[in-house]
Amino acid sequence: MQTPTILVIEDSTYLADSLIDMLDMHHYKSLHASTGREGVALALDKQPDLILLDIRLPDINGYEVYRQIRATDWGQTARVMVLTASESIDNIAKNIDLPRKYVLFKPDWSISALMEQIKLRLQY
Repeated sequence: MQTPTILVIEDSTYLADSLIDMLDMHHYKSLHASTGREGVALALDKQPDLILLDIRLPDINGYEVYRQIRATDWGQTARVMVLTASESIDNIAKNIDLPRKYVLFKPDWSISALMEQIKLRLQY
């Protein structure tokens, strides 16, 4: 089985570096984008197995990133998880059609909880 690739779209360098280190320790390949536009371009070019998406980004927000990815043939089935510190679940639900379990709130999640959700998300 091929090693899954996970794209982290996160503007916080500290958090992105921490996530990438954690993914590397768990033997995932990782990619990083620090802006929404860069994230869309990287997602469409590399077609990762999973996208970890922040909502608050410096150029376009995560909702727009999600819409642009979903508008493509590949993106219609792309696996996405949202990591956010500032959005409510109600606001996310209005903008993104993801089950609640694929939305994690910073800093409420632990590494073990995140890894569990990543494993589950990669299965579906």
